[in-house]
Amino acid sequence: MQASSDSFLFEEFRLDRLGGGLFRRDDQGAFVPVAIGSRALDILTALIERRGDIVSKEEIIAAVWPQTVVEENNLFVQISALRRILDREQSGQSCIQTIAGRGYRFIAPVTLCTVGTDQRPQDLSPTGAEPSFALAEPLAIAARRAVGARIHSRAALALLALFCAIVAITAVIVQWSRTAAVTERRSSLCRSETKAMERRKQRSARRSPRELPLSSRGCRRRE
Repeated sequence: MQASSDSFLFEEFRLDRLGGGLFRRDDQGAFVPVAIGSRALDILTALIERRGDIVSKEEIIAAVWPQTVVEENNLFVQISALRRILDREQSGQSCIQTIAGRGYRFIAPVTLCTVGTDQRPQDLSPTGAEPSFALAEPLAIAARRAVGARIHSRAALALLALFCAIVAITAVIVQWSRTAAVTERRSSLCRSETKAMERRKQRSARRSPRELPLSSRGCRRRE
């Protein structure tokens, strides 16, 4: 069965996409949370998901600040904050490489850790680094929570769509009933007027010469 990617492992860090956090391995080998801002975390996620590729400044801003006008200085501040966290114990090259006039690129080796049906992390990275099996249980819990949240979200959307459809159908039926009633009243009035006009014509056609006025009779005798 196809596994769903949950975490990225690089250097002594772990980035959880489902958990939404950055963790650092301590001296005992356990991962502890790292204090990081949400914007910096989103930028790190965008760079790692396209690791090895150049991500332009415009693409990063569009992904992290959607539908918002942001100056490049804000991006520079967040990149600097990321480098202070990721390169704290490194004396060499930074994990985030600046490509002058183009953007940024994440160059550190990354291991993609996934959880399958056996709830064991699988290494999908070409580096072949072996992830810690201690990640299996928290990742499995996060995956189950994510699946449950998606199920509840889909159920809520389905109920909302059903309610909107019922409201729309009810409105159409009410409008159709009103239109039909008005049309029926107008048709009834037209039929009544038509019948009245036909009765008047029939009465006029049946009038005998006896019912003619006296003046009309005198005219006929003189003729």
